[in-house]
Amino acid sequence: MQNPQFSTAGKTNGLAVTSLVIGIISWLLFIVLLCLNYVILPLLTVATMGLGAIFYICTLSVGCLSPLGWLIGTILGYVAKNQIKQTSDGNPGMANAGFIMNATGLGLTILGICGIVVYAIAVGGFGFLDQLQYPR
Repeated sequence: MQNPQFSTAGKTNGLAVTSLVIGIISWLLFIVLLCLNYVILPLLTVATMGLGAIFYICTLSVGCLSPLGWLIGTILGYVAKNQIKQTSDGNPGMANAGFIMNATGLGLTILGICGIVVYAIAVGGFGFLDQLQYPR
């Protein structure tokens, strides 16, 4: 006889699981790259007399994966929430967690880009624009 307290859970939405997994992986990648770029690589660059700066270039392409993952995870979490709401099948908690985790990362990315744009406007570019020679 089955104990009613410990009944088996209902179906789990695959998109909700995918959204949550993508969010966790994207946040882990973001934290690892943050530590790598601001702690380890500067020390490596000093220790190798500038040779470690090559690794900065290598991490630029990998750094684009977190915002891309957050975008995909946000869309999947939203779709999973709607599917669970329509079918009333499963627990929306995993879809909500994936959506919130990915939307937070995506929002911080957009906020960071806006901050960079405001900084560029406030100081008149990043310095390299003043060195360009325009024909008169």
